[in-house]
Amino acid sequence: MNKEMFFTGSADEVGEKLQERYDRMLENTRKWAEILTFDPDPQTGMTPKETVWRKNKSRLYRYVSPHGPRYKTPVLILYALINKAYILDLTPGMSLVEYLVEQGLDVYMLEWGEFEWEDRNLSFADLVMDYIAMAVRKVCQFSRCDELSIIGYCMGGTMAAMYAALFPFPHIKNITFIAAPVDFSDAGASSAWFASDKFDPDKIVDTFKLIPSNFIDYGVKMLNPVNNFWGTYTRLWKMIDEDVPVQSWKVLNKWVNDNMNFPGEAYRQWIKDIYVENKLINKELQLRGHRVDLARIEANILSLAGKQDHIVLPGQARAILDAVSSKDKEFKEFPVGHGGLVFGSLAKKEVYPAIGNWLKERS
Repeated sequence: MNKEMFFTGSADEVGEKLQERYDRMLENTRKWAEILTFDPDPQTGMTPKETVWRKNKSRLYRYVSPHGPRYKTPVLILYALINKAYILDLTPGMSLVEYLVEQGLDVYMLEWGEFEWEDRNLSFADLVMDYIAMAVRKVCQFSRCDELSIIGYCMGGTMAAMYAALFPFPHIKNITFIAAPVDFSDAGASSAWFASDKFDPDKIVDTFKLIPSNFIDYGVKMLNPVNNFWGTYTRLWKMIDEDVPVQSWKVLNKWVNDNMNFPGEAYRQWIKDIYVENKLINKELQLRGHRVDLARIEANILSLAGKQDHIVLPGQARAILDAVSSKDKEFKEFPVGHGGLVFGSLAKKEVYPAIGNWLKERS
């Protein structure tokens, strides 16, 4: 809309301009309401793929390139338990998966599937030692190699670190951490919430058993409530007013509102052991009696963080460099938030190439 606060001219001219502005506001609001009410969710996860292995609800995807991979070392992508697999393959032209495939990398992804009541007792030991460990072996089997690279986004990166600290074989050559927290001594607003004696994760898990997706969703959004509950929809109205295509907003809105249930036992560990007691960075976390010592990791490390990320603070992601024994390790910050590392113009222009080039040089 016109940024002018005052109009000049005769009374009739000013009245006409005011009416035009009012009519425009009504029309934009009508379009805004129609999009929110009637528009279908956009298609996501469209990079061609095939399922090469399954375990219960989980699937291991191998993405298909018309020209075949040009680099020998395959790449396994892991993402957070509360998300869905398409978050890193949002839409053509804005997909980390699509970009890596086009760069000639042999890309796999472990999809968790939809967690339901029967999954309530899944723990990080199950997810890391049964699901991730088997997926890694399958990647090497299908790619006919004895080493691989891993990309871990958010909690997926935290689990990748757990796995890499426990399993020396197959050899992990490279790990890219994208907004992946390993040190929870300062997790911003989350630290304040979870440290409160009013917050009892045991009571939450014992009550729900399977943590509902909307419980997690509201908790994450309350870390930045004005932006998440108000700013999201004002941005859409502004895009309509400025006649900017709204497809990117629709795709991102689907992502942030399309979460999954969280297995209760894994949630209990995530809050108590990892957030509150910070056992991972302190070498106190144990999975089935095996101590998770990040110093055992010797893979090449690239850790990326968003300077404006309020979900995973940059310091939480940077800490992996000091915890591992790797010689080749690098940390990069970008002027974006949590989602901006994998979606948006900066992700496409800077983050994707940073990941792709780093992996290609080491694959």
